[in-house]
Amino acid sequence: MKRKKTVLLGIAAVTLSACFCAVAILGFDFRGPRTEPIDPWIVAAEALGTQNIISAIYLNVRLFDTIIEVLVFAIAALGVRYYLTARGRRREADAIPESRVVRVAADVLLPPIVLLGIYIVLHGHLSPGGGFAGGVIAGTGLLLAAIALGTETVRSRISSSVLEWVEWAVLCGIIVLAVVPVTLSRPALANPIGPGTMGRLLSGGTTLLYSMLIGVKVFVGSWVIVRRFIDHRGEI
Repeated sequence: MKRKKTVLLGIAAVTLSACFCAVAILGFDFRGPRTEPIDPWIVAAEALGTQNIISAIYLNVRLFDTIIEVLVFAIAALGVRYYLTARGRRREADAIPESRVVRVAADVLLPPIVLLGIYIVLHGHLSPGGGFAGGVIAGTGLLLAAIALGTETVRSRISSSVLEWVEWAVLCGIIVLAVVPVTLSRPALANPIGPGTMGRLLSGGTTLLYSMLIGVKVFVGSWVIVRRFIDHRGEI
């Protein structure tokens, strides 16, 4: 009876998926190239010399929103840090037996993961990616190392106090960089650097700088949050 019910659920799921795909395909209507005027935000983003228009929008045209998002992330990390520190360790969790597969995987995958995160941060204005995505990817590399080697081992190799100072220094750097245009008699959050050559690494004005700062902030903040949860639990 249970097996029959599972089969019926599977058939229903496949049927619904097929219906959804059919509606999506049949409902697609291509009416030729767009003739109406292009959105002014896209025009402004293209004028900045940034190949990735999405990065140009959230790191230049809509930079105010992005800075608020970074502040929200910083407040969340601060809340996790002090809330769990005040509560202390609730219990000592049983350590998970070390797996040789996980250990070897960490040794092999950690460098490519961190390198991929750096690449995505540095090329976020040229291709899909950016500081948020690259910082999270690099942070998962540290999480993998903590799972394979143990939190204490990773903690001994990375100074927690230095990371916390770096986290807040980067946050202050983002705010200062946003205010610098005011000293040049330009509006706050404006782009004081030339656009450069489209497609080159050093292009897009301050887009690359913001992406790098946000990448470091998200990388450090992700590790701080994960480490505090690990400390509260006892071990991964």
